[in-house]
Amino acid sequence: MDGRSLPRMVTSIPGPVSRRWIDRMSRVECPAITARQPREKEIGGVSADPFVWEKALGANVLDVDGNRLVDLTSAFSVAGIGHSHPRVQAAIAEQATRLIHGMGDVYPPRVKIELSEKLAHVVPGDLEMSILCTSGASAVEAALKTANMATKRQAVIAFSSSYHGLHYGALNVTGYRREFKEPFRSQTGHFAVHMPYAYCYRCALGLAYPTCRLACLTLLKNTLDDLGSGIAQVGAVLVEPILGRGGVVIPPDEWLVGLFELCREREILIIADEILTGFGRTGRWFACDWPGLVPDMMCIGKGMGGGFPIAAVIGKPAVMTRWGLSSGEAIHTSTFLGNPLGCAAALAAIQVLEEEKLVERSRQVGEWMADGLDRLQGKCRLVGDVRCRGSLAGIELVTDRESRTPATRETSSVIQLLLERGYIVGLNGVHSNIIGLTPPFVITQDQIRAFFQAFEEALESCDR
Repeated sequence: MDGRSLPRMVTSIPGPVSRRWIDRMSRVECPAITARQPREKEIGGVSADPFVWEKALGANVLDVDGNRLVDLTSAFSVAGIGHSHPRVQAAIAEQATRLIHGMGDVYPPRVKIELSEKLAHVVPGDLEMSILCTSGASAVEAALKTANMATKRQAVIAFSSSYHGLHYGALNVTGYRREFKEPFRSQTGHFAVHMPYAYCYRCALGLAYPTCRLACLTLLKNTLDDLGSGIAQVGAVLVEPILGRGGVVIPPDEWLVGLFELCREREILIIADEILTGFGRTGRWFACDWPGLVPDMMCIGKGMGGGFPIAAVIGKPAVMTRWGLSSGEAIHTSTFLGNPLGCAAALAAIQVLEEEKLVERSRQVGEWMADGLDRLQGKCRLVGDVRCRGSLAGIELVTDRESRTPATRETSSVIQLLLERGYIVGLNGVHSNIIGLTPPFVITQDQIRAFFQAFEEALESCDR
């Protein structure tokens, strides 16, 4: 397997070996974690269990049954540089011979400092000072804490359908799926207010762009100005420049520009959540680079580590220094802050992006995908809308283009049909009707062409 191969399916999905592994997992893992059916239940005579990964390289995944698949998700948009990149493997192995774990906020490892310097170099504008983290959700929470320290104002504006993680603090600003919050509502804070995102295909205000004149932005402005709105003491606005899990929604550039201007006028900090969109995913280093914007803080992760769990919030010195100096007992830290293996992996992943020109390659992959998306929208009745920027695409399926009724059942069927043909895609959107594509930047044109052929066949099969 060289990572550039087409699918080769030797068993059903899941195959018998995967089923045995899932049987074992069902006895030791909390049932709320990995989606699977009760052991005695099958749907249509076929188990709806997941398949179990064994190995991955480039754009290919090999499961425990010997099936070879093409990954159009980069495993949650993590493997932008490709699965198991040899440079990242070598960096982790070499670092492991010297230092596996350090004392990041007390006695920092050298590689932590090197990574922090590198991050300041690749992010836009004057974002220079960072807090390293182990996950995107923890980066979001570090940013929220920083905003509170800098402004002394607790309220945060976030957006509908946004996804910022499921830790208790991050859960408060996440606007994706009510059921994520309901069981924990009494234990979480109430500092976030959600406003409509510029989701023009499904406008919350029932309007159409551009004749709407960005009414959703005007609504936010009026709400902030209205003393009776109940929103006071807003310290920060947290926004995904492109809505990721919420549906791969690409807002008009002028909406994002206007949002930044609104925050500047009111001295509200703006936090860009680029955990999904960063490190080349959109065909530029960061999604904010498209309209040329620099936030006060940026949350980054996923593709940053080439597969190793590491993330960060990086911000302007004027904001980050508002924490004050550590007194020797840091008021925000974690045991694995600046883990040497993670820092080495991230440094290697960034070097690969630079030296192999994979950000530019991401744009090229986007051009290949755009051709396939245009064909699907022209031929397949289920395709209501397509959205693509770089190696990030969303295909919104509807039962009727005029009413735009979400095709939830059909979307699930299409994903299963694609899996049976050896293609892994993502499920996005609050209505579970959007197929998300975030392929590795190293995916080949042949793999993309073959995928879209299978995609078209799956759509036609579900539309009969």
